[in-house]
Amino acid sequence: MRKFFRDFSRDPVALVFGLILLGIYIVAITAQWIAPGDPFETNLRNGMQPPSWEHWFGTDQFGRDVLSRVILATQVTARLTTLAILFAVVLGVPIGMMVGYHGGLADAIVMRITDIMLIFPMIMLAIVIVVIAGPSERGVIIALGLSQLPEMIRISRGVTLSLKEELYVEAAVAAGARWPWILRRHVWPNISTPIIVQATLTLPVFVLNASALSYLGLGVQPPTPEWGQMLNEAKDFLINAPYLIIGPSVALFLFVLSANLVGDALQETLNPRTKSRRITRRFYRVSRKSALS
Repeated sequence: MRKFFRDFSRDPVALVFGLILLGIYIVAITAQWIAPGDPFETNLRNGMQPPSWEHWFGTDQFGRDVLSRVILATQVTARLTTLAILFAVVLGVPIGMMVGYHGGLADAIVMRITDIMLIFPMIMLAIVIVVIAGPSERGVIIALGLSQLPEMIRISRGVTLSLKEELYVEAAVAAGARWPWILRRHVWPNISTPIIVQATLTLPVFVLNASALSYLGLGVQPPTPEWGQMLNEAKDFLINAPYLIIGPSVALFLFVLSANLVGDALQETLNPRTKSRRITRRFYRVSRKSALS
C-alpha cells in the first residue's frame, strides 16, 4: 500500500482529482448533517428564488433549497453506483472464475450469453432491465449491475484461463487441493487488480447512466433528489431560472471527471504494462535532462 500511494502521488493531476473524489464521497456519507436545509421541505412562497446567501443555488418551483437537494442527490448517486458495481463484481467475478477454471459446456453457455448481452449498448440494456424491474433505486442498481456483468465475467474468466496453467496451480492440484481453495488462494489475488481497475473505470459510466435513467423518468422517483432528475426539472425553467441547472450539472461534471482521471491513474499504477511504459518515459526524460546538462 505504501508503494502504491507513492506511485499514485507522483501524478499531481490524479492526486488532486483523487482528493476531489474522496471529498464527494465524504459529502455523500455526511449529507444529512451538512445540508443547510431540509431537501424535502416545500414552501411555495419561496419558490424560484435566485441564488443568495441563504440559498446558494436558489430554490426550485416548490421552494426547496437546491443546494440541500444537490448534496442529498450526491448521496443517492454514490449509493446507486457503488452498490451497482458491487453487484456486478460479486455476481460476475465468481461466475467468470468458475467457468474459466472448469471450462466445458458451462463455459460455452456463459460466454454465448455474455456475447449476446455485449451486442447492446450499456444504456439500452439498462433501460430494458429497469423497465422490467421497475423505476426505483433497486431497479437502477440491478440494471446497472447487470449491464456491466458481461465485462466482469470476461475479465475474470480470461485471467483465470491464463493462471490455471501456471506451475503453482498445477502443484496445488497435484497436492490434492480442491478447486474452491485454488480459486480463493491462487486465482483471486491475481485477478483483484484488473477487477479494481475495471470497477474504477466503470464508475463514471454508471454515474452518467444513473443520471440518464433518472432524466428519462426511469430511475429514482420524486421526491428523492437525483442529479438527472433535477436536470430534467430545471430544463423547463432555463429562461426564467437558469440557475437551477448549475448545481446538479457542476456536481455531475466533477464526479464524472474525477472518477475518470482517478481510474486512468489507477490503471497506470496497478497495470504492469502501463506502469512499465510510464517508468520508461520517466527514465527517458531524466536521461535527456542529464545529457542536456
